Amino acid sequence: MSLEPLTVWHGIGAAMAAYLILLARSARKQGELAQFLRSLLIVAALIGLIAGAVALTIMLDSPRY
Repeated sequence: MSLEPLTVWHGIGAAMAAYLILLARSARKQGELAQFLRSLLIVAALIGLIAGAVALTIMLDSPRY
């Protein structure tokens, strides 16, 4: 079993995760963790809606056999 080499996308994901962890730590220290998590949930929902719209568009535009 061989491991795949890391790509640029892995680095971007790791950097984003590290940034969110530091941001959550700062929000916790300031007593605003609930507000941070609520905002994070809203952003994740918006990204999910956009991804769903794109997937639906691709599904509807793809040829049927």
